[in-house]
Amino acid sequence: MTTLQTVEDHLLVEDDIDLFALMCQRRGWTDEYLREIESAEHDELLGLAEMVEALEDARTKGQKITIAPDFDMDGISSGVLGYAGLSELGFDVELHLPDYQRGHDVTPADIAEVNQKWPETQVLLTCDGGVNSHRGIAAARALGWTTLVTDHHEELEPGCTADITVDPCRIDETYAHTGICGAHVLYQVISAYARIHRPEKLWEVRLLRLFAGLGTVSDVMPVLYENRQLVRDSLSIARLLWVAPPRSGGAYGNPEPHLIDVEVSTLMQLLRTEPHHPVFLRVFQGFALMLKAFTQTGKIRDVDSIDEGFYGFYLAPAMNSPRRVGQPLESCFAVFTAPDAEGMLENAHKVILDNEQRKQMVADHLEELTDGDQPLAPWVYFSQAPTGMYGLLAHRLMRRAGHPVIVLNRPSGPDVFISGSGRAPDWFDIIDSLGPHEGLSAIGHQQACGVKVERAELLDELVVVLQEATRAALLAVDTDAQVGDLVLGPDADCDAGLDDPQPLFEFVRRVESLKPFGHGFAEPVVQIAIEPLGLRVDRIGSERQHLRLVTRAGLSCLWWNAAEDKHEELNRLVARASRTELGTLRFTAKLQLNTFRGDTRVQAVITEQITASA
Repeated sequence: MTTLQTVEDHLLVEDDIDLFALMCQRRGWTDEYLREIESAEHDELLGLAEMVEALEDARTKGQKITIAPDFDMDGISSGVLGYAGLSELGFDVELHLPDYQRGHDVTPADIAEVNQKWPETQVLLTCDGGVNSHRGIAAARALGWTTLVTDHHEELEPGCTADITVDPCRIDETYAHTGICGAHVLYQVISAYARIHRPEKLWEVRLLRLFAGLGTVSDVMPVLYENRQLVRDSLSIARLLWVAPPRSGGAYGNPEPHLIDVEVSTLMQLLRTEPHHPVFLRVFQGFALMLKAFTQTGKIRDVDSIDEGFYGFYLAPAMNSPRRVGQPLESCFAVFTAPDAEGMLENAHKVILDNEQRKQMVADHLEELTDGDQPLAPWVYFSQAPTGMYGLLAHRLMRRAGHPVIVLNRPSGPDVFISGSGRAPDWFDIIDSLGPHEGLSAIGHQQACGVKVERAELLDELVVVLQEATRAALLAVDTDAQVGDLVLGPDADCDAGLDDPQPLFEFVRRVESLKPFGHGFAEPVVQIAIEPLGLRVDRIGSERQHLRLVTRAGLSCLWWNAAEDKHEELNRLVARASRTELGTLRFTAKLQLNTFRGDTRVQAVITEQITASA
């Protein structure tokens, strides 16, 4: 019997409502669907068997393999995974540091660098890129190298010219679930190699799922099918590398994260009991030290803090930050490859510091965009920010506008080529929208991609294309749909109240059993209606930048980075509510369980305000 079939039986029981069943009913999440998306079975990728044998041929001949990764978090994950995995499996392997200023393709300049640094190279192995890098592949083949491409981006005509290509988005591929990241593609290759040629190393290779899962979340792949267990495995391995900070003065004393010794983590102790290649050991040691650095900066408070949200909102943005702010990329790789623990931890803190700089630069350039001369706003904006920040700016502007936004470099004349980044809501496909129009193109993912305009004189046409495609796409969107999966509060349209914690506790507990959440399987969001009378509004945080709202019934609602814009406004409403009757305040929020000194309670994390008052 499916969830939908049993909803009517469970929704109302002696005036109690089964909030979980109601949420599933509204989302269409039947028991059958929830079982289906847990299936990790998948076909073998085309070219995988051939690449496995090419790798074995290189190993038996003692040929040097150089790995050429992309420069984003998925690329870093792929490169580190391949470097560690092949080293542990007995290969002669090197890891090339990409130059983000050259773009995502493997270029002839990359090949020249590899040849200069490691002239013994005979095999080029790309990861998270290379499928459309025709010039770079040609340069490698001209040197007599075997070229092996692992990628997950769409292969474009006339097709890849490498000796062997493994890519779920190959032109002739029939792989069912193409939304897997670059690190996962390379993991499948290395796992297949170990299964056939080094089965005694399968446990070690399986630990590399740590990086494949990180790449999955960071590259916003759908958290469905094989990706679900992959992310779970990755997080489980990460938690085995975390060490709780010692506390001064007993169990409730102050934590001392600088005293963390990552060598006492469960996984590092296990790894130290057997001989392993130094490169393999270092990548896990580096990951543990990165977790220590985030613990020192207050982003990780307990082992439960290490979840898909930590990957997506803290770790991946930090590792992507150097290129955003024009800093060298070395630190991102050195976290996992530096020769000693001190160097790894130092590089981890540098990456985190770069991310703080990135946040400030985004705020500054966003203000520049919104206050400056923008003749094509709100669809197209011109920016003087480093090009690595264009995607972040486009995302912020898209969230404000609710429609696709493209950020470009400002053109110097009508005939010049310009480029930038585009971001769009889930219901809009940028690549497909621009594709039919000559001179306009995009590459990457449909909602997050690089955009090219062949001549600046086409910018007006770009705006018209975005406007018309948005109107067409919105016809398929239900604009009257309820905001949030449930509505909770005292009003007549609410599904349940907020005063009784037990049904809320049970709802959150059952929702958490469905983790991981992410793209394609979004975490449930509720709409909460809060009475302003008796509401307490406090500023919290090291810089008093956050808000904590506490209702008369004691429900705590956190609202990150909202103090500057909302503190005074909310306090005015609370003051008015003591003198005159006001309607409720409406917010969208996510419910979670918070445990403090053994006491577990439901709390809400507000995402946005819907109305000032009803």
